Amino acid sequence: MLLTKLRFELIERMSVKTMRYVSAVPRAKADGLVARIYDMIAEDFFINGSLTSHSKVPPLLAGVWTGGRECILVADRLDRTTKEAMTAVLSRINDCPYCGDMLVSLVHGSGKHEAASQIISRSEEEIADPILRDRLEWVKAVATPGSRSLVDLPFTTEQLPEAIGSLLAMSHINRFSHVVMAGSPVKAPLGFQGIKSAALRMFGSVLKTTTERPIQPGRALDLLPPAPLPDDLYWAAPNPRIASALSRWAGAVERESALVVQPQIRNLVHKNLQCWQGEPMPISRSWVDKEVEGLTGRDRAIARFALVLAKAPYQVDEALVGEILHDDRDETRFVRVLAWASFSAARRIAKRIADTVVESKMAKETKFKDRIGKIAASINQLQTNG
Repeated sequence: MLLTKLRFELIERMSVKTMRYVSAVPRAKADGLVARIYDMIAEDFFINGSLTSHSKVPPLLAGVWTGGRECILVADRLDRTTKEAMTAVLSRINDCPYCGDMLVSLVHGSGKHEAASQIISRSEEEIADPILRDRLEWVKAVATPGSRSLVDLPFTTEQLPEAIGSLLAMSHINRFSHVVMAGSPVKAPLGFQGIKSAALRMFGSVLKTTTERPIQPGRALDLLPPAPLPDDLYWAAPNPRIASALSRWAGAVERESALVVQPQIRNLVHKNLQCWQGEPMPISRSWVDKEVEGLTGRDRAIARFALVLAKAPYQVDEALVGEILHDDRDETRFVRVLAWASFSAARRIAKRIADTVVESKMAKETKFKDRIGKIAASINQLQTNG
């Protein structure tokens, strides 16, 4: 027991080694809502930088924990390991090695070593489990920028809120962590990926106990007040627990961002993202300057930062971050802006995926009706001729 506790304390320290721009509230100094959330994270999961980096703004920490926990960790219609494997693939697509390595280790911790190894080597199509293989191929098809791959939906209608909710939660965490975490704490010495792969498997053996813990559904919901489900999160409605978690998270982000982002800037970014279909952005960052024409000062800086983080997170650099942090290095303001930008992107991505699913179903229904109509017409013709 003592050895396990020491291991998790070491993991907690390692998880913040690469943190930049912000600092986490230390667990020993946490109080109020932050202390309550830290205790819940330690009981249900493990404390790590992708979560604690939100801690300077307690409601945002509550939001990311509530959304991530209820969508990914709680096994409802989908098992947890499937969702962790899906979000590991998504993290690679989103260029977030910090999240990707942690999630691969969790897949190892569940005992699915073959799947974890194939994810590391980017060979998901070779995974032995056909159901998991199809689900990971679906993630690649819907989440890869510019992808036009057509893949059959590998989920039931009841499973969709969890599947899309997991991608929403991790799309936010990926973007947030991409900025505040300078890479994974698990390195490949001298470029030897085999050593890193072995380290991730070893890390997974430590995390095994977290994958075996019973997770009580809905336990995190009362960390935040109830809120109406936004229209763009319509796809979550069939699962009331997922809908409640995401609506509360959305409400927290809206309240906190309103303190630092002007309404016209939030509307501009929102409208811009509604027109974005996931297509990759040009290598040069000049594309964003055209999208914020007419803006000046802090408003322009915030809009540029939000749009680049949403559409091309790999283009976020110290210059963009510096325009938000300013000389005063106000971490609370920065966390609010970053959480709003990350969550706005995640909501758009989730809606785009959900809309694609709906359109695909409608297309199949139309095609089926057309076939039935043609068959009926043929029968009528035969009867007429007869």
